Amino acid sequence: MKRHIKKVINGVIAASIALGVAQGVSPQATYAAQIVAKDYTNHAYKTHIEYVVKNRLMWTYPDGNFRPDQAITQADLVVGLANAKGLTTGIPVSGLPANHWAKVYYERAKKDGILDSVVINPSKVLNREEAALLMNNSWKSMFKSYQKKRPVYSDVAVNSGFLPKKAGKFANGVSTTAYDGLGSVTRGEEAIALSLLHKDVLDTKNAEIIAQQLHNSLKISGGYLKGKVPTASGKDIRMFIVFKNDNAASFYSGDDFMVNASQVKFMQFTVKNSGQSKALASYEYSSGTDLTRKNTR
Repeated sequence: MKRHIKKVINGVIAASIALGVAQGVSPQATYAAQIVAKDYTNHAYKTHIEYVVKNRLMWTYPDGNFRPDQAITQADLVVGLANAKGLTTGIPVSGLPANHWAKVYYERAKKDGILDSVVINPSKVLNREEAALLMNNSWKSMFKSYQKKRPVYSDVAVNSGFLPKKAGKFANGVSTTAYDGLGSVTRGEEAIALSLLHKDVLDTKNAEIIAQQLHNSLKISGGYLKGKVPTASGKDIRMFIVFKNDNAASFYSGDDFMVNASQVKFMQFTVKNSGQSKALASYEYSSGTDLTRKNTR
């Protein structure tokens, strides 16, 4: 009986290792992950950590642990941000050591604007203000609200949810109860930012598809502007029209509409996640007869 049980156990381990090999994972890493308790199982940021690992935005170490409380370097964050945005092309970066392991990610980040106003120092352990600037830069190509230059960015990162609140001091030494700029950023905290960024990237792509569907539906016939507001699960979708007499009308998911094109003063189309105020797609039309649109996201 003991021999039989031993054979069964060995068979399970062998099968697990074989599966790891088939998926391109180190057998040692696969086996270690099975026998070592993960260090983020009861961590406050577990959900975010599981998300970034599942979506290959960050990694676990060969022993199966994530090391959520380990401080991150500039290279760590730049690589993560580039991965979260799915960047694939880049431009040369000066000041980066030759043959650095993160070279291609720095180049992609440079082209996207993530490195704007950033001093290149890949091995530097980031403080929260430095990390906040990189995070802010990552969102600014998607949302105009992040394009404004600011004296500090740690408050922006906290208010946007990229970093959790932490008491400390701003980079200029002024004490703060929530916007610490001098402390370090952990891998667990990086996971929060990367999971939010990745979700925003996916959400905005889907929202742009919806906006294009609305735009394609717009037709002018017999002096009337006709269209249909698309429907998508989990999305708040609206076409808002203001007329020259200052009356207004709103049309929502699934609504067909037909209005006098010459009487339209202004139109705005938005796509949001249900229950959220941030527009994932936002377009304005200056009239009902000229269907040229302007991206206002």
